Amino acid sequence: MRFWGIEPKVGLASGSYALLAFYLNGRSGMGLAFPLLGLFLLVSGLTLWLVCYLQVSKAYARGELLTKGCYSRVRHPIYAIWGFLILPGFSLVIGGFMLFLPVIYWLSVLAFIGEEEKALEERFGDEWRKYARRTSRFIQRP
Repeated sequence: MRFWGIEPKVGLASGSYALLAFYLNGRSGMGLAFPLLGLFLLVSGLTLWLVCYLQVSKAYARGELLTKGCYSRVRHPIYAIWGFLILPGFSLVIGGFMLFLPVIYWLSVLAFIGEEEKALEERFGDEWRKYARRTSRFIQRP
């Protein structure tokens, strides 16, 4: 599996829906939006995403499984940040049919995440299995 993991597949599904939502918003005039809350989520999410991206890209370049930093508590913090902060923030800024974008995103992530985890297990073996046992996928365990 390449560096981008399942993101191209998830992006295709989410991006296709986003285009449809823009079209439907234009046709219907739906305007329910919460731009200030959306901007807060977007800025917070993009900041966290950048931190996690820098960490994982360095580990990937070294051929290592990252289990520290952003990845110490959950296996897929970047997908979580996109699903809980960035896309909901974007959706709240735009409003209307775009409000369903996070649902489409999560459905596609859940449909494809097994592929990425299988590839990681094949690449890192026991190290991945131990890491997967002690961390959850997207939300930190209590």
